[in-house]
Amino acid sequence: MMDTYLYQKPGNDYDSLSFQDLLEAREAYHVHLMNYPHVVATAVGRYRIRTEDSWPDADGTVKHKGTGPRTLGNSEVRPYSWPAILVFVDQWVDVAAFGKDKRYNPSQMVPPTLYLPSGKKVPVCVTLVEKVAQTPPTPEVRFPLNNIGGGNPIIADVQGREHVATISCLVSDGHRTYALTNRHVAGDPNEVLYSQLGGRKLPIGRSSGKQLTRLPFTEVYQDCPGKDVFLNLDAGLIDIDNLNVWTARVHGIGTVGPLADLPPARLSLSLVGCRVLGFGAASGRMEGEITALLYRYKSVGGFEYLADFLIGPRGDRESGGSKRQGRSQPALLTRPGDSGTLWVFDPVDLDRKPGRQENEPPPVYRPFGVQWGAQVFTEGAATSYALTTALSTICNLLDLDLVRDWNLDQTDTWGSVGHFSIAFSVAGSLTNKHLKTLMSKNAEIISPSKDDILSSEFKGMGSNDFVPLADVPDMFWKPRVAKQGFARAMEGPNHFADMDQVREDDGQDLLHLTQDDGFIDPDKWNAFYSSVSDILTGEKIKPQHRGLLPFRVWQIFNDMVRLIKAGKVAEFVCAAGVLTHYVGDACQPLHISYLHDGDPEQPVTSTVHHRDGTNEEQVNPLGSGVHSAYEDAMVNAHRKEILIGLAATPKIKAAELIQTGFEAAKATIGMMRTVFERIPPRKIVQFYIDSDAKPKQLAEDMWAEFGNGTVECMQDGVHLLAILWQSAWVVGGGDQTIPTSALKALTRQKAMKICQDENFLPSMPVGKIGDILRQPV
Repeated sequence: MMDTYLYQKPGNDYDSLSFQDLLEAREAYHVHLMNYPHVVATAVGRYRIRTEDSWPDADGTVKHKGTGPRTLGNSEVRPYSWPAILVFVDQWVDVAAFGKDKRYNPSQMVPPTLYLPSGKKVPVCVTLVEKVAQTPPTPEVRFPLNNIGGGNPIIADVQGREHVATISCLVSDGHRTYALTNRHVAGDPNEVLYSQLGGRKLPIGRSSGKQLTRLPFTEVYQDCPGKDVFLNLDAGLIDIDNLNVWTARVHGIGTVGPLADLPPARLSLSLVGCRVLGFGAASGRMEGEITALLYRYKSVGGFEYLADFLIGPRGDRESGGSKRQGRSQPALLTRPGDSGTLWVFDPVDLDRKPGRQENEPPPVYRPFGVQWGAQVFTEGAATSYALTTALSTICNLLDLDLVRDWNLDQTDTWGSVGHFSIAFSVAGSLTNKHLKTLMSKNAEIISPSKDDILSSEFKGMGSNDFVPLADVPDMFWKPRVAKQGFARAMEGPNHFADMDQVREDDGQDLLHLTQDDGFIDPDKWNAFYSSVSDILTGEKIKPQHRGLLPFRVWQIFNDMVRLIKAGKVAEFVCAAGVLTHYVGDACQPLHISYLHDGDPEQPVTSTVHHRDGTNEEQVNPLGSGVHSAYEDAMVNAHRKEILIGLAATPKIKAAELIQTGFEAAKATIGMMRTVFERIPPRKIVQFYIDSDAKPKQLAEDMWAEFGNGTVECMQDGVHLLAILWQSAWVVGGGDQTIPTSALKALTRQKAMKICQDENFLPSMPVGKIGDILRQPV
């Protein structure tokens, strides 16, 4: 093969070449190029300059130009590198060996330039590579101690052997959260995948039916030429069993930045040479750069196969050509076990001073690709190049969103946006001047700010050392979620009440029974629960599943009065902030119905097939997933409209204030009754069952059907909370008991310390909470 090129001055013909031009040139000449004896692959990118070549002067003069074979190892992309077709050959022949009476026929020489019908000239960069079939050995893989996430190992049992691969990241379709990896790792739908946590091999989920193998190139890269070409995608999802042991952070990288949107129609040659990072389960931290785009890696049966990105080792030279002292980058060496690795753009400036500088923002690592394979070339020593698919293409084709963060190492909760929107809006409905001052100053202790709620970067749960008060019941006290060590065994039933489950002997439910004030009694509710069974399982309802939401409101109201009487303003603020969560639950239809996540009277049985040949039967309510689709996906997608609606909540009137905790529970039940009339839960469930829309469209369809009613329900919640806060303040004599100097903001540390105390608003089962409610206030 030949080696001929000229350094180009600014303004040359090559500068105007586009990504599309290169694709057209390769398509037009590909068969011709592949018929040369030693051509093994092609790609599009930028011309590679030998690292020994001096940099051009201002007039384009090059004082020293190297000779001999150009390899990926001895060449680099420089800032002035121009667009080119990369042609990879497995044998190098100097141009002097071609010609008459020479060893090689000129017809065997790869042409230095290709010509388009438009007259544009497309340069060809010939590069010597030697593919190696043998792959590097896999080192000992390190498994996480507790939380598992991107960059961590996953184990697939295939035909009696264990294969290790890498988890890319977490993604969501708006309903469920999945772990992303490769299709060839995840396997067929319902196959069980494993990892190790705390030294034990554990199942972590099952492969989903949502997956990608390959697609015709022109189906993904629309309006781009590519006959008889397939684009390899190789993306598979793991349907996670227990989200509580997962973290959204990527091991070795941390919290990733926003997804780098690289739509095929706008893929740019500016990506070539970009520095990137990956963290594989086998190789650990891998530092590389994008070597080329749309790398052709094989031909089978007359069809070409392409990868979006070829990622190789980084160059180690500065823009002026001199070696970086002490900054030589290690060669990229990806190994078996790295399949699935998430690749991110590395924003770190190598010319910056070591260490974090004062007031310097943290680097933002934007994810762009998922590794599925490798090409090993000999360049003195075997060096592996990663083959990668664009993550934005995977997310688009599977209708997924990247899960970037959720309080570092904790799972998100359904409806955080809804809870925070309600909590944020309460102070605006207060009319007591002192109370409004106090709660306004503590607004961001109770809920994130309006800007945070509206932001696409909204995280939902604070940080490890702080949880907004409106989310304390879910994130600090619920046993299935809380990891700070303050979980409460009986917190769960505080969040719901199945108000519409009927008693078989008389057809009565709690909605109708509580029309009699005498039935607003926890002991009678407990007896009611003993008279009914779990609809899905037929079993007796356990204490942790006997919802008592109105009595939790009663309990907290009484404590708020006690705290004001005692002058404990910080504890009052915490109790009021926590109360917002429960009233937020009470004003949502699916939190107060036995139809909370589908219809258990219509059970659906599915069979899960395990690799070991065993089967497992699973029974779920028809319409399972509706809770998240309504309370999370729909509400999250329309947070702006919701906040606008909640800002219009009317201020409370003096005649609406109450005196006792019993009245607080009664008012809560009255709001529940209104919610059922406004949006019957069965209507939501049936709408979800009947819909065949994808998650994003479903959220829009649900909003069109239920949006106005949902805002009205949430307005009811805001209004009731304002009544409860101000009533407790007035009954406790807040204007007299609490001095103006005490109307100030709590620190986060103070708020969390109060909530850590197990005696602060203790969580009780319905069979025991009556003892607390009967205590004098």
